[in-house]
Amino acid sequence: MYDEEEEDYGYPPDYPDRQVSKQRFIGGIAGSAMQALTEYAQTMERETSNRKEIERKRIAALSIIRTERRLMLQYLNHRFGERGALYDKYFKLIDTALQIDNEEILRIALESIQNIYQDNPSAGIDEFRQHINSMSEVVHI
Repeated sequence: MYDEEEEDYGYPPDYPDRQVSKQRFIGGIAGSAMQALTEYAQTMERETSNRKEIERKRIAALSIIRTERRLMLQYLNHRFGERGALYDKYFKLIDTALQIDNEEILRIALESIQNIYQDNPSAGIDEFRQHINSMSEVVHI
């Protein structure tokens, strides 16, 4: 069991300022505890601010990513949709050329399909990405 009167705090029992030293010792502990609590509160406040900043950046980045995704899907749908529509029209033209027995229209339609097929559908994607990136650089995260 702890007996407060027997504690010497590193001083001999006949030391004249033993009571004053005991008060200083206790005051030192209380001061250290207050300093530790103050540092803890400051750290918590700083970390809370950091978490809020990280969350703000996360939300902004997600917004940019979602916008870029939507724009990219629109671009791809337009680019491939355009190709699909051209294929449909040229195949209808081929059907018509076969019905009326016109070899010149048939040759032109087949060459046009071949040209569309040889054209790289992602040829403009690099310029499109650069354009999106230049727009995204305006938003500083």
